[in-house]
Amino acid sequence: MDPILSSARDEEAGALAATGSSREVILRVERLGYAYLPGRFAIRNLEFEVGRGEVFGLLGRNGAGKTTTVRVLTTLLPPTEGTAILFGKDLRRCGRSERARLGVVLQAESLDFVSVERNLTLYAFLWGVPREVAKSRAEEMLELFELGEVRGRKPWGLSGGERRRFQVARELMHEMELLFLDEPTVGLDALTRKRILEYLARRARHGLSIIFTTHILQEADLLCHRIGVLQNGRLRAHGPPAEIKRKYRGARTVEAEFERALTAPEQHDLLAVLTREGRGFVPAAVDDSSIVFRADNAEDLVAAISRWAHGLDLEVERISVREATLEEAFVNLVTDDASSDPAGRAELA
Repeated sequence: MDPILSSARDEEAGALAATGSSREVILRVERLGYAYLPGRFAIRNLEFEVGRGEVFGLLGRNGAGKTTTVRVLTTLLPPTEGTAILFGKDLRRCGRSERARLGVVLQAESLDFVSVERNLTLYAFLWGVPREVAKSRAEEMLELFELGEVRGRKPWGLSGGERRRFQVARELMHEMELLFLDEPTVGLDALTRKRILEYLARRARHGLSIIFTTHILQEADLLCHRIGVLQNGRLRAHGPPAEIKRKYRGARTVEAEFERALTAPEQHDLLAVLTREGRGFVPAAVDDSSIVFRADNAEDLVAAISRWAHGLDLEVERISVREATLEEAFVNLVTDDASSDPAGRAELA
């Protein structure tokens, strides 16, 4: 993860949390549901908010309801129950003026038969962007999305990755207040993904709100101020990435090295201490002078190792805890048995 980008994101997330209800909410989702057949809901009882300049990630397995949620919130599908308040207006009453304040990049392709460059400037023109601004912005997008060499080609003649970059670039040609990105970086290489995420983070810092779906959880951890995890059409958890990781991270790996080799009785005694005090303790490797293990309560066991070594007047040369990833937390969350939660959602503490 880019430390500068993630640090800026964490600072912004802290500011959002600190402002609480005083922040400007541009989208409020209230018990939202959509049924594709009577009684057959794709999404149900969704509740969350998106503030000005906030990046909100929607995560979930295939079929969890991410794309349906985006289609409802962009007025492409009418909600079956509940509602959403978009720019202070009930979603069902939103029209052209509200849609003009949205940007939408869906998974389905929408391509025209003029050149890539002409596509960008035409799209800007349709949204009322002045000619000189459109030309300057088109150059910026061609460079950012590495489309300069294909600027004169028709979108249909581009490779899959180039077409995806073009779709995102075209949507960013006009000014909007809320941008929906449904799997925007699918098929892109790591360097291009990084450049696009950095650009989106800059736009968010200037007030653009973003709802972002992705299967690449590192992207969500890098970019999003808050995330919501969908499972079977219901919001299982939502909150800042750090909170999701803290609550659902599961076992983490601890490695400790000592100043000298441990005797066999000392190794046995240390394992007994960790087994007694650990939750989910699983030793991975034990040798003369080090131990590696996984445990749910890693911090507690780090302290236990320090106390145990101090009692023997033994110096701990190095001890490390591998931090949990959002991917690990996500897997733990969506594979957890939800039978204890009949509503199908788990709230963060």
